[in-house]
Amino acid sequence: MIIVGEAIYIVFFVAIGGYFARLAKSHPLYKHKTNKLKEKYFSHLYPTMAEKYDETEAYWLCRAISDYVFDFDRRLYVDYHIEKYRSHVENEKENLYKYHVEPANKLCEELVKRAVELNVPTQLFMAHMRELWKHDIVPVGRLTPKTILSIQDSNKYYQELISIPTSNAEVFKFMETHQGES
Repeated sequence: MIIVGEAIYIVFFVAIGGYFARLAKSHPLYKHKTNKLKEKYFSHLYPTMAEKYDETEAYWLCRAISDYVFDFDRRLYVDYHIEKYRSHVENEKENLYKYHVEPANKLCEELVKRAVELNVPTQLFMAHMRELWKHDIVPVGRLTPKTILSIQDSNKYYQELISIPTSNAEVFKFMETHQGES
């Protein structure tokens, strides 16, 4: 009788554990494989923000910035705390390049991987990448990393990136800003 009771408990806890695991996987933070890239960006950005803001503000601001960068400025989920800090993102966009969170070429590749996985419309992708270029965060135009072509299904995004016009002055400024990155 005791063995049967223990077996019932084990089955019950395994079933409950499976339910919670399935529930966690359905949350937008864990739904896409490229979320690990977004989380890595967040973890690299957080120490810099923690120097400027208190711990709680830094956390939510980093979440909002990571969402802005990796979700192509569209909302994949709604979180009250992140919504509260979205206005701060506007102020911090100007400074993101100074923090050197990720090397620009690597971030560009990661954003293409994310766009492929999310199947981001090319117009939205192009507008977002233009804005990031404007803030010296990612390379576009003739500076677009050719390594993007090795990413499966990335050709349409690569073509959009190389078609973004860049002036010599913008290219020089970008290269000067990101000098020494690997």
